[in-house]
Amino acid sequence: MNQDHLKELKKLISKTGLKNLSGSIIYSGDSTLREGKVYFLGQNPGGNADMYESDSIINQLMFSSEFNEYLEGEWSGHSGKRHQYNIVEMFKDLEIDIEKTFSTNLSFIRSGDTETYQRNLNEDYRIFWPIHEYFLSIVRPRIILSNGSQAKNFIYKKMVNKTDFEEFVFEEKYRGRRMKCYSTNGLIKVCNEVLEVKLLSIFHLSKWEYPKYKSGINWLKNKL
Repeated sequence: MNQDHLKELKKLISKTGLKNLSGSIIYSGDSTLREGKVYFLGQNPGGNADMYESDSIINQLMFSSEFNEYLEGEWSGHSGKRHQYNIVEMFKDLEIDIEKTFSTNLSFIRSGDTETYQRNLNEDYRIFWPIHEYFLSIVRPRIILSNGSQAKNFIYKKMVNKTDFEEFVFEEKYRGRRMKCYSTNGLIKVCNEVLEVKLLSIFHLSKWEYPKYKSGINWLKNKL
């Protein structure tokens, strides 16, 4: 990783007071922290904690190098493997190179699922936002692609001058909820500059087998 980037990230993570908690800060290879079209954003890292002798946010930053969690991680359980597979397949169908796309999560703290998260998620989203601002100022994406409503809602609230909001319902029922994709354009302020971005979102990719998502992903592809 660029040493200036590493130095600044170490400082920003230290300010959170959370650097030694189990977690992961970058899900793609370090070389993706450069200007690029897409910024892929999820909720928080899953339960894959076996990569380092001491699993922590700071160790993942320091030592993960070109490791890509989506392509090389060992995600556990049927739902974990399904989630990993669905993400990789979505990138293929969108014709976006997952190896060249910067990927991260709103919170960098690891949990098996939302229910087992040990802290207040919304508070941690706020705490980690300055790090995302720094990432976004480097990547300068034209598209922020979110996996699920948590990431979408957080970024949507950060955007101003929003236009062309659209939603597409691709499955009517999932535990009483409709499965949707979203698209909107707007401006977002990061590190004292303003980026013009399109926010795209899909219903969280961990829930169903991949064919259930296909029509939604095809809709997103037309928005790229």
